[in-house]
Formats: sequence, structure tokens, C-alpha cells
Amino acid sequence: MNDYLRDLNNTEIISKIIDPDIKDGLPVLSVVIVTYNTNKDQLEQCLSSLNNQTFKEFEILLVDNNDQLDISDLVSKYTIKYIKLKRNYGVNIGRNVGINFSKGDIIVFLDDDAIPARNFVEAHFNAHNECNMLGLRGKSLPKTSSIYNHFASHYDLGEKVIPWLMDLEGNSSFKKETLIEAGGFNPELWGHEGIELSYRIISRYKDKSKLVYHPKPIIYHDYSDTFIKYAKKQLRHDRHRVMLNYYFPDLFKFASKYKLDSIKLKKDTPPLLVRVKLFAIFALTFLIVNVVRLKRLLFKWKPTY
Repeated sequence: MNDYLRDLNNTEIISKIIDPDIKDGLPVLSVVIVTYNTNKDQLEQCLSSLNNQTFKEFEILLVDNNDQLDISDLVSKYTIKYIKLKRNYGVNIGRNVGINFSKGDIIVFLDDDAIPARNFVEAHFNAHNECNMLGLRGKSLPKTSSIYNHFASHYDLGEKVIPWLMDLEGNSSFKKETLIEAGGFNPELWGHEGIELSYRIISRYKDKSKLVYHPKPIIYHDYSDTFIKYAKKQLRHDRHRVMLNYYFPDLFKFASKYKLDSIKLKKDTPPLLVRVKLFAIFALTFLIVNVVRLKRLLFKWKPTY
């Protein structure tokens, strides 16, 4: 099993660390946020929401992937551990850096453009104490009325705790010991990395019930807000799906075992005009993805890993 945490040379990739002097003992949880050129207002909302949590015994680690924006004013407003990298190493190396510098026994991962509910950290803490598990993913509710949220059916899986894959990385948490034993996130991926990590964890512990979906930890987040961003996300996910099928042929067979057949989710049917727009977005994206697939086939593209 690859150990992405041990292979990470922190000295070579980190340019600056600001570590606040906290004298109240070790935190129970560590919240890791990786940021890269995110709108400052969105990042401010995220940090402000964490600053007003019902649960206080946690630390915030902000890993800055060589952000071109000057966020020193944001950093100075909050008690956070700020780690600036020398360049954009990708979200998963950023997460692994956060794991290496975290002090909590439970590590929570949060997207930098998400707004956590006021009891977000407490919900993660309680879930780990109430359930005998190694990791969980929470629920995501729409932040705006963006039409692209209709494509994120996996964001909200209902009100029951069920065994599930970590397919919402931006609202997930793990026992730190589990992440260390699994080797951390795969740095080559940006799409399906939570599923690949789930595969390694379950392969190690041989117990599907050790990873769950839990409805109580909630964030507010949009799947996408423009067609360009949505299409790029689908292309990226398709590319990594091909790569994972090539190098881990059993991965998606493993993922297919997780089904929602027994769960009745109440989803409102969108109005006709919205359904027409959704079909148009889907059709155009389907065309783009398959044109790229054809290009790969013609040029005999082989996934690199």
C-alpha cells in the first residue's frame, strides 16, 4: 500500500507556516481546509462560520496552495494554523499536509467555498463518539439556487446513517490513525479520490460498515455555478475514472456494492423549463466528454499514474 503521507517532503513544498500559540491543550478535532484562488468573500464566510461553532475544542488548518490572492488579512482575523505551499500541488497533497500538521484525533475536511452549519464540528464529533466507525461523510445542501445542484444527487442521501463511500470529500472526517494507516489521499487524483481512499480503508479493515454517510454534519455548497466549471468537472472526473479503471480494475466494482435501493429519498421534481435546461446541459456535456474520449482513443492515450 502506498504511503502518501510518509512520502511527502514537507520541507521542500512549504514556504511559510503561521502557528498560533494555543495554551488550552491539544484540540479534539482538526478541521483541514485547502484553498487555491477561491473568492475571498467565500473563504471569509467559511472561516467566519467555523469561528462561530457550537463546539470549541478544535483547530483550523488552512493550507494555501500558493494562492495568488493576498489572504493575510483573513489569516490575521482568526486563530488558525496557516500553511503556505510554494506552488499549487493539488488538493490532495494539500490535505496530506494538513494531516501531517494536525493535532486532533479526528480530522475533518472542509471545502474552502462551503459554509458549515453552526453545529458542523459538533456533529462530526458526536457522530464519531456515537458510532463505531473509522470515517464518515456528511450532507450538503444547496448554497444558492444554481441549476447545477440538480446534478449532485449524492450530496443529500437522506436522514439515516448508512454504510457509504467517502464521495463528499469536502464534508468528511476520519480517525487520524485510520488516515495514517491508509497512507492519506492519493495525490494523483482530483476526482473520485474519496472513493479510492474508501477502497484502501475497507480493503484493510474488511468491514464495509466502518465508513458511513451521516446526515447530521451539514454544509451549504453548490455543485457548480457555471457551465464551464461544470463541464471541466465532468471532464476531470471522466479522466480520473479511466485512470482508476486502468490501475484499480476492482475499484468501481467495489463502489457499485453501495446502493440506495432501500432508502426513499424525497426529491422534488423540477418544473418543466428547468428539466429542459437540465437535459440540454446534460446533452452538451455528454457530447464534450465523448469527443474528448474519442480524441484519447485516436491518439492512443494511456493513463499516467
